[in-house]
Amino acid sequence: MSTEERLYSLAAQLKRLEAYMNDLINREATIVRFIQDARLAIDAIRGLDTREGGEDLYTLMPIGIGVYVHAKISTKDKLLVSVGSGIAVEKSREDAIAYIESRVKELESALLSISKQKQELQSRIEGIRGEMNSIVQQMQGQERQMQKG
Repeated sequence: MSTEERLYSLAAQLKRLEAYMNDLINREATIVRFIQDARLAIDAIRGLDTREGGEDLYTLMPIGIGVYVHAKISTKDKLLVSVGSGIAVEKSREDAIAYIESRVKELESALLSISKQKQELQSRIEGIRGEMNSIVQQMQGQERQMQKG
């Protein structure tokens, strides 16, 4: 393989790795948002029990595209928790919190894995850039020698 072909090959490889890095960054951001949402949900569930004296608890319920309706929470002890594939299961507050916390742990594990992948990928990207710089310098050196000679 000629020097130019090697340079083009490395450039293509670099482009693929950078695209993969962008994908990892997007996944990481999505997971961070899910973790934040889960923690907010836990806080909201715990907040359901803050009213004393059996007062009614009201909230705003989203119905889509930024539109909300006033709603009365009829029970604070049972929650419907989505477990995937359009299936929701009724759980106690404690069980719902435990379920959400277990999901957060899974998401944090995924976040750690993505972080490791990003570090490895960054090392590969830097290695390729270094190799490309060496090739370009070598080509420039050869070009200078040809101009002198």
